Amino acid sequence: MPGRDFESIYRDYSRLVYWAAYKVLNSGEETEDAAQDVFLAVLKNMDLLSGMSDAQLKGWLYRVAVNAALDMKRRDSRELLSDEPLGAEVADTGETPEDEAVGNDTQAEVRAALSAVDEIYREPLYMYYYSGMSVGEIAEALEISEGTVKSRMARGRKIMAKRLNARGISYE
Repeated sequence: MPGRDFESIYRDYSRLVYWAAYKVLNSGEETEDAAQDVFLAVLKNMDLLSGMSDAQLKGWLYRVAVNAALDMKRRDSRELLSDEPLGAEVADTGETPEDEAVGNDTQAEVRAALSAVDEIYREPLYMYYYSGMSVGEIAEALEISEGTVKSRMARGRKIMAKRLNARGISYE
């Protein structure tokens, strides 16, 4: 897409970058640091990125985000207490503290079930649900067919459903 600038890349893809890094780190603070590293790489590579299609750019950003997070995890293996995504503390849903606690417990169970799924099935699920990538974009980023992406996502969902149902959480 000609005429692409840093601000538009950040605006359009910051969510994808955040969730790709969060998938590896499971820590909001470290994820923000990894995302910052990714956007520094964007600034350094604007010439390369300006000639990419949207799908190529998403794939590049996803891979750089995962690599930045892996590098950070290797450098600093400490675990932080907060596992909430960026901005979660700002949202006011109007729920009671009890409702919010139950919702947080369910979210934690879903994240735990997803984390326990083999990487081959987990990665496309993260890309789809947390990074907002389409099946076609995931296929291009992972260099596999769309059918393979769909079957891996279906298998991952089945595994998650089995784990969640075993813990008394209805997952469909």
